[in-house]
Amino acid sequence: MENSSSTTSNILQRDFLSVLVVVVNTFSWYFPLYIFFDIVLGKFQMDSALLLTAFGVQFAAAIGFAVVGTALVKRFPSRDTFLAVWMFTGIIASILMVALEPFNMASILLVSFILGFSLGLGFPSCLAYFGDYGTIKNRGLLAGITFFVTGFCILFIGLIVSFSTLLIGAMTLAAWRGIGLLSFLLTRTKKDVSKEKTREISYRSILLDRSFLMYFIPWMMFTLINFLEAPIIYIVFGNEIASVIPLVEFGMGGFVALLCGRFADSVGRKRVIIVGFIMLGIGYGMLGFFQGIPLFEYLYIIIDGVAWGIFLPMFFLVVWSELAGNRKKEKYYLIGLAPFLIASYSQILFTPFAQAMDEVSAAFSLASFFLFIAVLPLLYAPETMPQKHIELKRLRKFADDAKKAKEKYDGKGKG
Repeated sequence: MENSSSTTSNILQRDFLSVLVVVVNTFSWYFPLYIFFDIVLGKFQMDSALLLTAFGVQFAAAIGFAVVGTALVKRFPSRDTFLAVWMFTGIIASILMVALEPFNMASILLVSFILGFSLGLGFPSCLAYFGDYGTIKNRGLLAGITFFVTGFCILFIGLIVSFSTLLIGAMTLAAWRGIGLLSFLLTRTKKDVSKEKTREISYRSILLDRSFLMYFIPWMMFTLINFLEAPIIYIVFGNEIASVIPLVEFGMGGFVALLCGRFADSVGRKRVIIVGFIMLGIGYGMLGFFQGIPLFEYLYIIIDGVAWGIFLPMFFLVVWSELAGNRKKEKYYLIGLAPFLIASYSQILFTPFAQAMDEVSAAFSLASFFLFIAVLPLLYAPETMPQKHIELKRLRKFADDAKKAKEKYDGKGKG
């Protein structure tokens, strides 16, 4: 009971509200923005070379400025100030999307660059802002709550901009980023969110860390498989249904993230992540063996949504923070999430090849095989949550169950 009340108190504190606002607003601004940008470029009927160039500029800018941002944040009076300035650039970038019309390749490349800049510059610091909050005992639940709210916001904003004109969509995204900035300024406190003195670490040291690699390699394999399979999903489900699937999965994944976070605080992060990989492997296996049967196709959507509900809180917020420990977390988040951005670009590269495939079922079976292979490093990975916390929670649960059983028995005896 003590743990429960402590967690509730932690959630209701104002400094967590500021963390919640900046993380939720960032994800629910950029994911719909990315989908909207893709829809707008699709209306221009650009050839594949120009499309690759446009998105290549955006992803290169996002990763490049993420590296710059990890160094630049130290020059600001506080991380809060840096994040506020960064969120303001998102408002400007959203408004500038109106420059995409009429069609002009120079304006498309410029807007693409600005969108990448407006995401990358503060993204590692945004996630580190969460990582420095809370304790290892409740970080899973806090991540689950964050993505529970995020899922609904992405669904809401995504549906609005997906059916909007260029002007209305751009203004909606700018307004949403502005609401996030205003809410962040109103909820932030002078108290430093970081509860421990952190030390610097080099990128090389992170990449040579065995514990980091045991989580990084499976995550990298998952992101690559997921985005390479995405064009084939469009072939199987058709463009209209497939374009809505990510939004539906984010909404459904929000519920799963809430349960997953709570569960991960009890049994550890590694077990939950392994379950996600196994489920997704089964999902792709079903598409491979039962292609064309609607029941299994829609069952895949559910399984994929559940898997994302596990991976989003664990790989976007929790794991890299706990692997960083008392070291600066921005670089851990930057390296940890780079595969997601790079794999997003590989989807665009692979799309022409996917459309030329005669038999797609083999691709799903192959994806299923590699996802099960990806689990192997996780079996040897250390649990990021200390074993003593897991055992303590297990003993507390056992004590609570024994107490309830005793009270029930005593009540019957008195009756």
